[in-house]
Amino acid sequence: MEEKTKPFRVDDDHRTNYLSLTPGGDEVFVHFGNEVRVYDKVKNPKSYANFIIRRIEKGEGEIPTKIEIKGEVLWEK
Repeated sequence: MEEKTKPFRVDDDHRTNYLSLTPGGDEVFVHFGNEVRVYDKVKNPKSYANFIIRRIEKGEGEIPTKIEIKGEVLWEK
């Protein structure tokens, strides 16, 4: 059985878009195996998910297993 860990929020100092530093927006859950990173204050969550997907297609960065927004799976490996 896969052990689940508590999702953790990505700190503002690890964010690159200045809009992610202002209040409001949605949460995007990015799953990496048994780790879940929560990006909050995302103003355009579908665009953010597409940015992650484009990086995956280019072979850049870590490859998540799933991207969710408000319980809706936008991408899954």
